[in-house]
Amino acid sequence: MTKKLQNFLPVVILFLALLIFGSIFLNVLQNNNDEAILTGVTATFGGETFQIGGFLDHKVNFSFLNLLAFSLPALVSIIFVITTINDKKTSMSKLIFGLLLTLSFALSVVLFFQLPENTTHVTTFLGIEGTANYGYLDLAIGAILGYILAILGSITSLIYSLLQFEK
Repeated sequence: MTKKLQNFLPVVILFLALLIFGSIFLNVLQNNNDEAILTGVTATFGGETFQIGGFLDHKVNFSFLNLLAFSLPALVSIIFVITTINDKKTSMSKLIFGLLLTLSFALSVVLFFQLPENTTHVTTFLGIEGTANYGYLDLAIGAILGYILAILGSITSLIYSLLQFEK
């Protein structure tokens, strides 16, 4: 039973990581009235959200931490699946990869929780610039989904790591 589980868990881990990456296309920040403010793409890569004439300009900055939250588990799990797909035995490298996956999912959990603080914007009003973050906003469905999937991925990766101790 544990051998089947060891062969099946990498697929589950990869699927969870790809779902986390896919949540970047959903709304991640909302206001108190449950109105969506930003998608994960805008919160990560930035962009101009609105401009009124030549006197008011609002731009979201690129956030490396948001990029890590959405993409690190997918990147590590793709490398993991490619390197261990044909190896059927338990090994130290699988244990190390499992622990790295657990850490990447756990880091993603923390970064999803801090997504409003990690997303900054620059507002220019009549030539005067002001920089702030979106710490006053709530997490929307994309960030909550990514948060839950990262917790599940962390647990699944930890189980996979623990299965490497069986002979």
